[in-house]
Amino acid sequence: SANRAAVKKVKAALEKDPENEELASMLEYLKLERMCDGCGASARDEGVRLRVCTRCRQAFFCSQACLERSYERHKPDCTRLRAQRKARERAEAQSKEAAQGDQKVR
Repeated sequence: SANRAAVKKVKAALEKDPENEELASMLEYLKLERMCDGCGASARDEGVRLRVCTRCRQAFFCSQACLERSYERHKPDCTRLRAQRKARERAEAQSKEAAQGDQKVR
């Protein structure tokens, strides 16, 4: 999701500049904008603690029960997103191995 990508970018910027209060508040704002993909509960709602789907790591759900109720609708996106993430992780690992191999050759 766009929110997840934005959170990732702000986290990366915050790692480079941990004292930046503007980035810290932006990160908190983005996290509060998340909603349950099942019932639509907001992270701003009292008592709501959103958990990320462990398969795709993109969707958020307020409870296991909510995930189970909406899984048939979530499953196609989940499968696609998980495959994309796995392919990206494999490509990153291969490029890292290639870079390490180049260093050994020198």
